[in-house]
Amino acid sequence: MSALAKTRKLALLFATMASASPIFAQAPKKFTIYEYIPYKSHVAAGQLSSAPSLDQYLETLDIHRVKVIYLERFMTDNQPDEKKIEAIAKSAKDAHNIPVSFDTEFGDRFHPETVVPKVVEILNIYHRFNTVTPVGVYATAPQNTYAWKPDITRFDALSQQYQPVADQLDFLSPVLYNYEGPDTAAWQKAAVYNMAAARAYKTGKPIIPYISPIIRVQDSGKNDESQHGPVRTLTESEMLVRLQTLYQLGADGCIVWASSSDHTTDGNPPVFDRNSGWGKALADFANTHR
Repeated sequence: MSALAKTRKLALLFATMASASPIFAQAPKKFTIYEYIPYKSHVAAGQLSSAPSLDQYLETLDIHRVKVIYLERFMTDNQPDEKKIEAIAKSAKDAHNIPVSFDTEFGDRFHPETVVPKVVEILNIYHRFNTVTPVGVYATAPQNTYAWKPDITRFDALSQQYQPVADQLDFLSPVLYNYEGPDTAAWQKAAVYNMAAARAYKTGKPIIPYISPIIRVQDSGKNDESQHGPVRTLTESEMLVRLQTLYQLGADGCIVWASSSDHTTDGNPPVFDRNSGWGKALADFANTHR
């Protein structure tokens, strides 16, 4: 059986589970794909191109931008900077409703008192100047599990302490990078848990997880997105099963995040190709579920 046939079989299995199991939500009619993919080139009309920009090209495929905001842009001396956040909020108003996602990786996440008050302050300042453009945060509510583990439910109590953050968000973003490497079954287990963790806040807000188009190659000695060893990109079937799984679990969309430092084993940066591999899966899925 081909990889794509296996993917379709797995998708059918998930559809069956969705109708039979309360873990799975009714599949939504719309699934919006957002992207933060700072790659320089893409394939268009069979040729490698950098014009238009990848962001502009992806918009033509119904794959939309998200603004990921890193610490130095909204913190000063490890404190929320009101002027910086005001500028971000006002700029977002003029950006045709492109969602904002703050990367709030500070403090000790296992001690929520070092994280929650500052994140709530950031969101309150943002909402003071912008109540129109949706805002989320990365890996905070729910907390990142960094792959599936047999004792993954130990994160239940930790994530519950981030309820004040969830209450201030417009959408929730669990993180589902390929921490398991090529182990798709383990990734799906993590997806089931993290989607349930997001729903446990009972906010009724959209759930838009972060996913990744790359896997760290085993011989790099590193297999997660916090490191910078060589990568390979997902195949069409690997990306498709991730999208289909999230769809069947009731996600409202996903954010595809990549790093500008990604490079393959030949030293070259990855390339988006609408007609091949993960790019084809994204474009086809976006077209079908817009």
